[in-house]
Parts: sequence; structure tokens; C-alpha cells
Amino acid sequence: MSRAGERGSRAGRTLIGAVPLVLGLAASAPQLSNAARPEPASATSTKVAHYGAARRRSTVGGLEHCPLGNPVRDTIARSFGPTRVLVRESYSLEHSAHDKIPLWVCEHLSRADVTGSLGRPKPEPFAPDPDLAVGERAELKDYRGSGFDRGHQAPSADQTRVPRAQVETYYLSNMAPQAPKLNQQIWKALEDQVRKWVIERGELYVVTGPLFYDPKEESPTTANGLVPHAVIGPDEVAVPTHFFKVVVAPPRDGHGWEAQAFVMENRGYVRPFDLSASLVRLSWLEERTGLTILPQLPRADEAIKMADPVLWK
Repeated sequence: MSRAGERGSRAGRTLIGAVPLVLGLAASAPQLSNAARPEPASATSTKVAHYGAARRRSTVGGLEHCPLGNPVRDTIARSFGPTRVLVRESYSLEHSAHDKIPLWVCEHLSRADVTGSLGRPKPEPFAPDPDLAVGERAELKDYRGSGFDRGHQAPSADQTRVPRAQVETYYLSNMAPQAPKLNQQIWKALEDQVRKWVIERGELYVVTGPLFYDPKEESPTTANGLVPHAVIGPDEVAVPTHFFKVVVAPPRDGHGWEAQAFVMENRGYVRPFDLSASLVRLSWLEERTGLTILPQLPRADEAIKMADPVLWK
């Protein structure tokens, strides 16, 4: 039987005078635990590995999927614990051995990737990541009976051309616990919209991941440096309070890089869904995740991080 709520909170960054989130994020939250749990003390025991290089596409540190560099952790402001970078056929990610979920997942999507002949595999091949050791990864039993979906960060439907690439999206390292009414509804609508943009534009880069966020941390009068959250299963898989997705378009027609950042609370949303209500500034997201998501963005394009969010048409 999975169990929720054995870790209570993580150390957060106290933000003074921060830009408010454009969502109504203070609505219902996942089940909270009873005990306070700060972030792991060590942020230096990071292992970076490129697993299975002989059988996977040749890449350098995942730049096939993250052309502007893998997201960079702000280890001065916060602790992340031990992590590993894994590079796969269709995505790369940085996995947290403490939380048993990815910090981020990068994809490079082409029109061919999302318009192939492969449907959803049956049965779906959910599996623990074979490149991660027992004890530092999520297991199938962690999700069983938890009430949360195994939420793909790089979706299976993004890979409809190469069977191996699709199968690899089912590793639990590519997943995080998502409320069913998020995963199967508005989050799916966002994933569908991203694929429509890929078809229209020819290619896109997408960075997806969890966010642990408490609006109380925005004010010095209510902040305490902790973000309450739930965990599930014997391995205590962390349940994010929110999820983010950054959609990045490479330069074209004389224009520079473009980016859109979405944040959604880990809960259900009321129909009809309004994706524009989930847009945030990329700079807002980076400050609250502790990640520089586009670390090698050309200086001429850095304004997109501060740009007012507008949904692509």
C-alpha cells in the first residue's frame, strides 16, 4: 500500500518583492505531511552520466535535446541533493535521487516525431529506470494505490515514429506524481497544443518539470523558507505542488529565439480550459525553480525571459 505525506516540507527561497504569479495558485493543494523536512544539506554530490551511449543517439551532454545547454541548478540559493543527467533517444533529463523524480526533462521535437504511425502502446510499458539503482529511483509500487497518475514529463505521444524512443518515455525517471484531473485534462490539452505548434513550426524544444511552490513564500511576513508537499510509496516519491513546461522556438525568418513558460498547480481545473491563464514570465519560473532553463541563450534574446507572457497564435 502506498502512503502519502511522510515528508512535510522543503527549504524554499524567501522571495521579497517577487512578481506575483498570473494563476490563482492558492487553490486546493495535494495532501500534506505532518513533519517538516528541509532540503538535503549536500548540493555537491552530483553525478553526471551519459548512459547507454552505444545504443542511443550520439549526443554531448544532451545538447541534442537542450540546444541552449542543460538547465543549470542554483546551488548557492538552494540544495538539490545528488542528481544524474540521463540522455535518451528522444529526451534528456536530470534525475533527483532524493525526490525520485526529474528536475527537468528536455525534448527536441520535429514534425516527423509527432505525426508518425505509432499509437499508444498496449499494455503501456511503465517500468523503473534500468540506469538508476534501486533506492535512488521510483518503483511501480510507489504509485500503486496512491491516487496519483504516473505523469509523463516527455509525453509518449511526442514519439510516434521510433518504437524505442516511445518505450523510453515510460521509464519512471521521466515521470512525477500528477493529480489525475490535471494529467488527463488541462495538462493533456497543453501537450496537445505543443504538438500542434510543432506541426505548424516544424520543430520546437520543450523543457518540462516539477515545481515546489507556496505563495506564502512571496511575502516576508508569511515566508518561513519551507514548502509543504506530499510523498507517495515506500520510496517516498515527492509530489510536486505544481508543474512547468517551457516551449522554445529556434530562430527563423530573421527573428531570434522565442519562449513560452506555463505553470499549473497539481490539481484539476474547470472547463473550458484557458492555457493563457497558465502563462508566466520565464524569469519568474527560473527564480522559483532555482534553474537557469536556457543558460546559453544569446544576449540579444535575453529579453524573452522578462517578456509579458502571450499565448502563441
